[in-house]
Amino acid sequence: MQEKFTAYLPPAFIMPGDNEQLLAAIDALFAIGTQTFAEIVEALKQEEKEKFGSPEITNLRFEVKRYNPVTLAGRLRINYDLQLTFSCSALVNDLNNQHSYWDFFIDPETRQIHFEGEPYGDLRSTAGEL
Repeated sequence: MQEKFTAYLPPAFIMPGDNEQLLAAIDALFAIGTQTFAEIVEALKQEEKEKFGSPEITNLRFEVKRYNPVTLAGRLRINYDLQLTFSCSALVNDLNNQHSYWDFFIDPETRQIHFEGEPYGDLRSTAGEL
């Protein structure tokens, strides 16, 4: 599986020219309480679903791993803290400093930014066995 989503850029958004400007724009785009914040948290929860607990994601921190200001595309590392609650036994497991990588590209025509996480889950296939 793989998580994907698209966000509309705010009217005041200026196309970033370097990593520092991009990071400032990403921090503003994913501010707590915004729709994009809710979308990335939900996407991260989906990625963590196979760890068998009910996931809570907190303390998001963004790193620019790669950014090309000509193509408006790059890669982010999202660091976060994860808390898994196992309801059957009331156990809580805190897993700090988790991370996820996301590729993105900005479409200046539609003023959208498209995000795509890495594939996760059981990626094995039995297609070659038949």
